[in-house]
Amino acid sequence: MAISTSVRHLRALIAVAEAGSTAGAARALNLSQPSVSVALRELEAILGRDLFQRLPARGLVPTEFGLRKLAEARRLAALLAGFEATADDGGEAAGHVAFGYFSTLGPQYVPAILRRVAAHYPGVSVSIHEGDLDGLNRLVAAGRIELALTYDVEIGPGLEAEVVGELRPYVLLPAGHRLAVRQAVTVEDLAAEPFVLVDLPLSREFLLSPFRAAGIEPRIAHRATSLEMVFGLVANGLGVSLLITRREGARAYDGKRVVRRPLAGSAMRQGVVIIGPADQPRTAPARALAACIRAELAGA
Repeated sequence: MAISTSVRHLRALIAVAEAGSTAGAARALNLSQPSVSVALRELEAILGRDLFQRLPARGLVPTEFGLRKLAEARRLAALLAGFEATADDGGEAAGHVAFGYFSTLGPQYVPAILRRVAAHYPGVSVSIHEGDLDGLNRLVAAGRIELALTYDVEIGPGLEAEVVGELRPYVLLPAGHRLAVRQAVTVEDLAAEPFVLVDLPLSREFLLSPFRAAGIEPRIAHRATSLEMVFGLVANGLGVSLLITRREGARAYDGKRVVRRPLAGSAMRQGVVIIGPADQPRTAPARALAACIRAELAGA
């Protein structure tokens, strides 16, 4: 008897794509790894094409055909979840969505976004994935996540971006620093100080661009990959910094204070965007998540 596509096959395809491995998919589905592998082989036999290729250091990555089938599987899974949902579960907006966010944006916005999803779309579950700008491009392109909240910086080919917010750069100084008495601070002022750089792919180039536009190179004293470390280093008088991402409060973890000042003479703005595949319609859960992101960023 010929095998036909089942919900088991769709769930295996989605889980393997999001985890990047059959072992990770098995953990997500609470199944054994062999059962996931069998479901994947059966689905490839039904469709007559390979859905994944194994790449060094990246695990299982969907083929071009696999990406198309993954998008279809997500839409079918969302339709099934909507069919099974009661009115109290949020109606048609039900099912799962994999969501990525830029590491320094996450603490400011993502918890409130998830709270909003839970309040307005209780039938939608969201798995979250943190990454840097380049990494999020790759995760969306590989189908591991459907949407990402990130900055409008070098969006990858095949992806589309929707602007949902705009931020201005600001200078971060230790409390009591000589520049703290200024209404605004120039890049020339910063060039004379030890500088703490957010050292993440693409982020570092963007944050260095105001200096290079003025023909200046900052004196980089420390590099950090988290906003909290930047705040801690600056608060302890180990340098100054230039940032885009906002963070509430004026104290580092150890209680030492920082102050913020505008960057003088700069028209630089940074768009905050939702990115997703350009050629695939969003599922109902992804549309619900995007609506919550817009609402939260509008309020911010």
